[in-house]
Amino acid sequence: MRRLISGTTYWNKGKDDFHLPPLTKDLETDVLIIGAGMSGTLCAYVLSQVEGLRITMVDTLQVAEGSSSANTGLLQVSSDTMLHEFMETIGEDKARGFYAMCQMAMEDLFDISETLSGTTIRKRKSLYCASSLKDVEKIRKEYDALKTQGMNVEYLEEVEVLNRYRVKCPSALLIDGDADVDPVAFIRTLTKHNLDAGVAVYPETEIALDTKRAHSIRTTEGHRISFKYCIFATGYAQKYDLVKDRIAINRTYAFITEPVGKEPWPEEVMIWETKNPYLYLRTTQDGRIVSGGLDEEKDELVENQAAIDEKVEELKGDIRKMMKDALALETHWSYNALFGTVKDGLPLLGKDPDRDNHFYILGYEGNGTCYSMAGARIIRNLILGEEDPFRDIVRLDR
Repeated sequence: MRRLISGTTYWNKGKDDFHLPPLTKDLETDVLIIGAGMSGTLCAYVLSQVEGLRITMVDTLQVAEGSSSANTGLLQVSSDTMLHEFMETIGEDKARGFYAMCQMAMEDLFDISETLSGTTIRKRKSLYCASSLKDVEKIRKEYDALKTQGMNVEYLEEVEVLNRYRVKCPSALLIDGDADVDPVAFIRTLTKHNLDAGVAVYPETEIALDTKRAHSIRTTEGHRISFKYCIFATGYAQKYDLVKDRIAINRTYAFITEPVGKEPWPEEVMIWETKNPYLYLRTTQDGRIVSGGLDEEKDELVENQAAIDEKVEELKGDIRKMMKDALALETHWSYNALFGTVKDGLPLLGKDPDRDNHFYILGYEGNGTCYSMAGARIIRNLILGEEDPFRDIVRLDR
């Protein structure tokens, strides 16, 4: 399995207490989920509520040790592609349907947070900043699109942004209804619930994907897993032939500070901007600042920590230009990670076009947790033969 992270991440600082053994024998199950990160865990959670389904999860690593440990935990309805931009490329109905899917997914995540203690989801507002004067018109268009979508959004002029949030930009949208999360703690909490619900979880169990058949697959150790349904939730670790021409794997940088000791900016809103690649900032529940960006179209990790540190200093320089007040930006953790994008800006969720019992949940693009939640619902509906209003928008063969 390819490495997805170079450097040190913040979320996996504590080890889990599952003590789960790998798979050491042949197995029969109703649903096999390959991947125990955010996508696979949410899928298992949703399917565990279906009475009578035997569910098995496997992962090459331990729970939440893949790309989920590099997830910076911004949960947003808005995509990297604006709603009004999607309206121009895929049509208004599909664009609004896609954003409705994300709105529903956020509500599902909030419902999980209210149901289970320890999920670490905090409701937050997002401040979406115009990076330059030429982007002000885009922000205005997006305000109109989001407002008519029914979202709680406010348009802020330059002076308002500066006075209320201490951010320097020509204009911004203040969007209510988003959240932040500690992704690893969230996955571990859901995993404990899934185990109690009867889901079998086998970490350190690598699957030989070239042994895939209609109703079986083998581990690299030769153990055969038979299934009715198989869900591939492997994140950025695997490029599948059926989508490889439509995706790209890029790299990004992030860092987490020492605790700053006070509220670094008003309301600790999540901050991001219109330029591509964009800078983003959020805070953690223990008072740190998380920031990332400087995405590069390169499908390989930066292995040199000194080179990562240079990028972190560049990120800090961008933060100083954006923020009115000086922030305490002493680095504690920093890393470089790989992530996936799709040519049309939409995630890849749903069934294999050639096999009705094989499903993929590839939450590529910058809103992966929201897409994983939506994908889990879509796959549940497909397995149960129920209608789903969003599946055609994000299907793999669209």
